[in-house]
Amino acid sequence: MVGDLRILHIGPDTATTGGMATVIGLLSASTRTGIRQESASTWSPRSRTHGLAATVSLIFRLIVFRSFRPDWVHAHLSERGSFLREGAALVVARALGVATAATVHGAEFVAFSERHPVLVRRVLGACRVVFTLGPHAAERASALCPTTSVTQILNPVDLDELARTAPSPTRNSVVFGGEVGRRKGADRLVRVWPEVRRRHPGATCVLCGPLGDVDVDELPEGMTYLGSLPRPQLLGLVKAADIACLPSRNEALPMFILESLALGVPVVTTPVGEIGQLGRSQGVATTDADASDLAARIIELLGDGEKRTDWGRRGAQWAHENVSVDSITDVLAAAYRTEGVAA
Repeated sequence: MVGDLRILHIGPDTATTGGMATVIGLLSASTRTGIRQESASTWSPRSRTHGLAATVSLIFRLIVFRSFRPDWVHAHLSERGSFLREGAALVVARALGVATAATVHGAEFVAFSERHPVLVRRVLGACRVVFTLGPHAAERASALCPTTSVTQILNPVDLDELARTAPSPTRNSVVFGGEVGRRKGADRLVRVWPEVRRRHPGATCVLCGPLGDVDVDELPEGMTYLGSLPRPQLLGLVKAADIACLPSRNEALPMFILESLALGVPVVTTPVGEIGQLGRSQGVATTDADASDLAARIIELLGDGEKRTDWGRRGAQWAHENVSVDSITDVLAAAYRTEGVAA
């Protein structure tokens, strides 16, 4: 393949919120030489057809307009309808002779693939290469599609944006970012907060994100629900915080964690999904989410400023070395070129 590779990323509309939309937007805006990345939306929360119309339009353009066809179609998959929408586009692209790739982002991918192995095998089997965010999804993808190349990759983080972010004038001890519900573990943080306050009476915690299935009407003293915030405001709160906390029950690899580390803020979280690949070396304290253990991790970090500084430095260094847009684009480009030649 001569010249710049042309990649078409498909998935959620980049104008919407969410980790996948952020990733697609960052990759599409990359100016790395040798690779030209664009995006096409196959889903938006505003869609009355749940993305069907956008997907059909994309497939139509791939079939009818040869000039529209890229070197690679790269789908970003979660679960459920994503495997039908983006999966259909992958199958069509492959039939047209376009190289195909997918990144599996879904927090419930392994469980979903166990319930729908035929669908998942058909979609991932249509790809020359499948990217996963960690070893658990990689193992499952390899088991389903043993002849398909599977590569582990991290989500990219916009380090320039984070460097420009002004820290909030309001300093909080702990910031939670994400849907304020049980899946993200907001209820766990609410439950242990009184114990944290008992040990650190001046500690404050803010819950930031859309309201899920956790009651925020009567939060413990020192804890406040701020709702969904503009991205610069949320990043500013994290940058000024002592700790970022996400004690989730189910995740893949949340952008909130990666961005917190890149901002130099240590993280307390649970080793679910692909989070378990992170640890002390990256400035991450993991807990089994037992209430006493979660409280102990938070209390320990709040009481040790030197440790917070050291762990924050570790996290920032790791993020700058491993999750910059350029570094992730280079990993993708190497795989595109290798698998393109191999095919």
